[in-house]
Amino acid sequence: MPRPALRSRKLRRTSMKTPGGRHVVHYEKRFSSKPRCAICGRPLSGIDMARVKTRHIAGLTVSRPYGGYICHRCLALGLRLAVRLSSA
Repeated sequence: MPRPALRSRKLRRTSMKTPGGRHVVHYEKRFSSKPRCAICGRPLSGIDMARVKTRHIAGLTVSRPYGGYICHRCLALGLRLAVRLSSA
């Protein structure tokens, strides 16, 4: 039975074979995947993966509008549509 701190699903379980030939369970920290665009699902560029893994807040956003939420292509398309609708 693992100790109580290791019983939660917060840690990922991996089966490892030790040099002595035994099969043991190692508990690893789960890392989140790279952030994705809310519209098209493409991974966001300009966000450092090391920052995502360590969960530092600085560095998780880009300085443009909707940065860190939608990609640059979807933003450009949305701005074009907004200008076209406002001028019509």
